[in-house]
Amino acid sequence: MSKRISVNFPLLNKSIQTNEDSTISDVCTLIGEPLNLVCGGKGKCGKCRVDIETNGKIESVLACVTKVYENLNIMITSQDSSAQILTTSVLKDIYPNPSLKFYFVDKSKLETSIGESDWETLCNKLQMEFDRPSIHILRKISNLFHDSTGINLIAYDNAIIDVLPGDKNMDLYGLAFDIGSTSIVAYLYDLTTYEQLGISSQLNKQTSVAGDVIGRIEYTINEPNGLKRLHDLVIETVNEIINEICDKNKINKSSIYQASFCGNSTMQHLFFEINPQYLGLAPFSSTTHDEIIAKAKELKIQINPNGVITFFPLLGGHVGGDTAAVLLSLPKDEKNRLIIDLGTNGEVAVGKDNYYKVASMASGPALEGYGIEYGMRGTVGAIERVTIYNGNIIYKVIGQVAPIGICGSGIIDIIAELLRNDLINKRGAFVNPDEVKEANLANRIINTNNKKAFIIAHGEETENGRPIVLTQDDIRQVQLAKAAIFTGCTMLIEEAGLKGEDLEEILMAGAFGNYINMDMAQLIGLIPYFEGVPVYSIGNAAATGSQLFLLSQEEKEKCIEIAKNAIHIEIATNPSFTKNYMKNTYLNKVEVYK
Repeated sequence: MSKRISVNFPLLNKSIQTNEDSTISDVCTLIGEPLNLVCGGKGKCGKCRVDIETNGKIESVLACVTKVYENLNIMITSQDSSAQILTTSVLKDIYPNPSLKFYFVDKSKLETSIGESDWETLCNKLQMEFDRPSIHILRKISNLFHDSTGINLIAYDNAIIDVLPGDKNMDLYGLAFDIGSTSIVAYLYDLTTYEQLGISSQLNKQTSVAGDVIGRIEYTINEPNGLKRLHDLVIETVNEIINEICDKNKINKSSIYQASFCGNSTMQHLFFEINPQYLGLAPFSSTTHDEIIAKAKELKIQINPNGVITFFPLLGGHVGGDTAAVLLSLPKDEKNRLIIDLGTNGEVAVGKDNYYKVASMASGPALEGYGIEYGMRGTVGAIERVTIYNGNIIYKVIGQVAPIGICGSGIIDIIAELLRNDLINKRGAFVNPDEVKEANLANRIINTNNKKAFIIAHGEETENGRPIVLTQDDIRQVQLAKAAIFTGCTMLIEEAGLKGEDLEEILMAGAFGNYINMDMAQLIGLIPYFEGVPVYSIGNAAATGSQLFLLSQEEKEKCIEIAKNAIHIEIATNPSFTKNYMKNTYLNKVEVYK
């Protein structure tokens, strides 16, 4: 049995008792300050580096691989969780008709004829045919039918899920969730007035274990209790969001009877504690593609225990319920579209209305700032915009503070600007400084660790006094990511029997698509450019789809139809993928910049 030891956090004024075989990242999670283990705790990404005090000296270590010891001092401050989480969405015009409803029967009508049953009386009074009731519901009816002032029946579709004494003014609420690998967003609705009451979001606590879905799948394989831990972390995040949104809006959690969830294929498995191992192995199979329905009490989700939990159907492979939700949010207008949702895993769809071909590409975490020397999430201190103007670097920092790193949108900008100003060539290699006309720009090309890099912000401009640079390896990581996305897009367009010019719109979904400069993304060949085809950001369309699913039975049926009709294409197994992929690592320098 492991020895128990004390570990201290002087800057937080906290101490904790833990096992001596724990890592620093483990104890940071235990005190509620989880670190972001992008590489899954393999000691490779360097994003969990923290300072510790040893014999009065401060040293920097990787928290994911460094073991704790007696009276260790870990010198961290409260982790900044104020990342830019995209929550806004605009619902299209719908006729609200949720699957969740309540029906009131007044006491004066609760009279059963001789020889009849109380259940038949309720159905006849409401002139409705419900599914056969469970024993749980029959027990409640037996206690309330003859002794209450009235009965409220809570129904999901045709099934009665609860019976309560009540009146016509019952409170009934629902939640729509978008579960992302990095962040989770929830929307609270009054399902009697269809009014949106509040929005709440948090970073997904699973990031304390691994930053991407592949890292999480590997964790479930390699750790004996890995699956349960990841399941517990996502449920813990969901419950904290529920508590926050209910407290803020003075809502009784027991009045919430439905929560709809959309998320990628891995998140679906981890949410329900289903083994995701075979999602990571060819042929990349999920346990089920269908919509999953469960009781809140089965998952320990803190709404009414009899409440219904619904999770969107998957579209195939790593194209999950979040993509189904995005497609549900789009207008049904016969327009051919290319839809791109970028993250660690990129999902792409081509088609119209309820008929799409879909695919996914493992683009890696570089586009979100991970695996980049000074990369970070889009949070306070991140450079999010970069422009080169008259030989000068102009950048914008989230929070208008001194920069500490650069996030995905800033990374796309700087690479596009380096290409546009001939500081790198189409292969992504830096030119020799003596070939650069602008002295200020030439002086920013330096050698570090025997490789070239470009100084974005000098040390005197940054929070920690160290310059923020973009390295040759950073550019290569982005080239690999953008090649996967571009190749997936163009090959899926071809699979759909279309040419690029046949498209009427290219739509970018999700937070990354919302914040990047589309011209810059097309300039380097991240997003395909077709003459006359506009590119638009549609924000958090997955969250929009999740809300539609909650609010309308008709929209829910459309979503199920989209999933049924979707044709999943495994792009990576196409014989021409490798050839196209290598060609598309080149930076295109498409002149769409304005």
